[in-house]
Amino acid sequence: MIRVLVKVLLVIMILFALELPAYGLTSSTELLEDGKKYTGKRIIFQGEAIGDVMKRGSYGWVNLRDEEIAVGVWAPVGMLEKIKYTGDYDHRGDTVEVEGVFSQNCKEHEGEIDIHAESLKIVEAGGKVAHSVDVKKVLVGGALSLLALTLFTVNRIQKRRTVGFVGRGLTK
Repeated sequence: MIRVLVKVLLVIMILFALELPAYGLTSSTELLEDGKKYTGKRIIFQGEAIGDVMKRGSYGWVNLRDEEIAVGVWAPVGMLEKIKYTGDYDHRGDTVEVEGVFSQNCKEHEGEIDIHAESLKIVEAGGKVAHSVDVKKVLVGGALSLLALTLFTVNRIQKRRTVGFVGRGLTK
């Protein structure tokens, strides 16, 4: 009986040692709509790193955006250095998965919504984004500019003719 009890206690201790997250992959929509439920709980969140990695001493911030909004992640600088690309007009940011404690109203960070990361991994590397030029849009834009210039010129010519008649007393 004692051996069984010891085994059960050992399994429980191992489970606590693993510190399994309270929730699996969580979306920003779930965090916003049901923030109280997740506050103080370990969650997994995945999103594209956007903006800049902002270092503040030995810790720093990065914003991760999933399909809805971005959530701030507070992590040690060593973790943040894994991020090579952050999203902007010319780059697709690394897709990052963090596991950590969520806070809807973080007392350490002036009431911000954030995740204090305990682990961070790159799920998919980002990179440069190639921008293509749509030839149809360029042609339509050029044609409309030419039309606008023609209408402006015709309008100016008509005004000069009207002013000429008025100036010479040829109108009422």
